[in-house]
Amino acid sequence: MISKNPLLPFLMCYFFWLTPGLAQITGTVSDTAGAPLPFVNIYLQDTFTGTTTNDEGYYELDVPDPGTYTVVFQFLGYETETKTVEARELPLRLDAVLNEASVSLDEVVISTSEDPAYRIIRATIARRKEHLQNISAYTASFYSRGIWRVEDIPEKILGQEVGDFDGALDSTRTGVIYLSETISEIAFRQPDDFKETILASKVSGNDNGFSFNSARDANFSFYENTVNLNASIVSPIADNALNYYRYKLEGIFYEGNQLINKISVLPRRPKDRVWSGTIYVVEDDWQLYGVELQTTGQALQVPMVSKLVFRQNFKYDAGTDFWVKISQTIDFGFSFFGVEGDGRFIAVYSDYNFDPPFSKNSFTNEVLAFRPEANKKDSLFWTGARPVPLTSEERADYIKKDSIQELRKSQSYLDSIDLADNRPGLLDPLFGYTYRNSFKKYQVSYNGPLPGIYFNTVQGWNATAGLSFFKAHDELQTKWLSGNLTANYGLADDRLRVSGGIYKRFNSFNRLQLGISAGIEATQFNRAQPISPL
Repeated sequence: MISKNPLLPFLMCYFFWLTPGLAQITGTVSDTAGAPLPFVNIYLQDTFTGTTTNDEGYYELDVPDPGTYTVVFQFLGYETETKTVEARELPLRLDAVLNEASVSLDEVVISTSEDPAYRIIRATIARRKEHLQNISAYTASFYSRGIWRVEDIPEKILGQEVGDFDGALDSTRTGVIYLSETISEIAFRQPDDFKETILASKVSGNDNGFSFNSARDANFSFYENTVNLNASIVSPIADNALNYYRYKLEGIFYEGNQLINKISVLPRRPKDRVWSGTIYVVEDDWQLYGVELQTTGQALQVPMVSKLVFRQNFKYDAGTDFWVKISQTIDFGFSFFGVEGDGRFIAVYSDYNFDPPFSKNSFTNEVLAFRPEANKKDSLFWTGARPVPLTSEERADYIKKDSIQELRKSQSYLDSIDLADNRPGLLDPLFGYTYRNSFKKYQVSYNGPLPGIYFNTVQGWNATAGLSFFKAHDELQTKWLSGNLTANYGLADDRLRVSGGIYKRFNSFNRLQLGISAGIEATQFNRAQPISPL
């Protein structure tokens, strides 16, 4: 049932998006100049309960109950900030200002023959395989959000109308053309067992859509020799990395009592399939503390991509003595046929369990599964479940596109479309006609005789006409009822042959279907159909 007031559902959505969770610590994170810091990692000390700031530096951290909490703010290139708060009432406002990390070379012994970064890189490469196999099994919660934007897109490309992407573009032909979110549970066991169960999936402007932001597709590790995107890009700590990169130690800083090395990665040959940027390596552990690397469309063999930037952040886990990935962002720019734009995919990992109770039946050939109604979660669910708050741009996109979708699903809109499409034509008695009622999800079709005129050696010239009916019981047409009645008349044998049937689809899970058909038809015994219809 659709509300008589079309503004009501949109006002409700807007209210839900702006209403904070019932048990949250919220705030903003900025630098010393007051500029917001996006994608800062925020978590409760000694846990994997955490979140990330959005593009505007805003965060929401879910906590179970009022109490005393130690909140950690971690961001590459900045000093880690730890704040202990007594949350007597929730929600609680907690802002943070991060200082740039003081990177120093004073404690580093500089050799005239070789930059000290090479010693660090060799030690890290030597333990690469060990780190790759360090965690034998785990389960975790996964969240991902993807967004694509375009700017000043032309009205035509290669002579074809582009349109406004269902209302996504504004008057300057700029806007968000894709926005989606995924919440899932993931499980992993060495060497390559993996399973993901998607709990919730959302696509802006499509309440029947499933996002393609899966954990398996976001599973990139620089401990592998190559990072496989469209092409295999050599990791800065691959076994043969010294043949592809030069390194420079920019300085060191401390994370608690851990010494972190900041190392610049420079390609020897820029046109190779390589990265450039910065990696952070933990002294003595020789593990990655953070990654900020970029590559080009030429390296990816995707000319439309102007650049692609990878950022990964890791958190130390005392139980496994390992630095575990807790967030990842992938930024990219693209340009083709006069279309320019950019996008970002973020991923947040939380609630790790490194001692899961797996059995021999825990993993099967099924690597991706969807919970029932995963794409039907409402705005209230998403407000409480997403670990990274929406930006004002993303909230506006959801409200705009969901309102357009609601309008296009309304009876008045669908009836207006059907009114134009259902107008009969002069030649319909010969060629056929279809009447649709999109709101009630049914259509009745008449198949005219002219397209069905054929010749065979039994009937001679013959013609076929008929009626068909289709009624869907849901928006995805997974449950439906259909029927048909066909009449065929042959001139040579002067005989009318009539056949028909009725069919019912009950669900989409096991495709349970029941049908009955009867009648007389003229068919060829040879299934290869050696005699053509003409």
